[in-house]
Amino acid sequence: MKWLALLVTYLPVVLSGVTSIEVASKGLPGTTKKQIVLDIIQAGADTAEKIPQETVAGIGSLIDAVVGILNKSGVFTKAAA
Repeated sequence: MKWLALLVTYLPVVLSGVTSIEVASKGLPGTTKKQIVLDIIQAGADTAEKIPQETVAGIGSLIDAVVGILNKSGVFTKAAA
């Protein structure tokens, strides 16, 4: 799948999922939160059809990019230890 199609298709879902999981699970490590978002997207897609592994990898990269942007912009902050 081309990056533009992946971006247009999944960015709204990824952005919503990432922000929701960030609020709901502040104490979890980032890799766990990323997996939760991927699991939610895959579960939703399983009701219609299976997402190809190549697309899942692209969604994972999209999640990383969204989280990176939200971290750098100050929307997400690290919890105090």
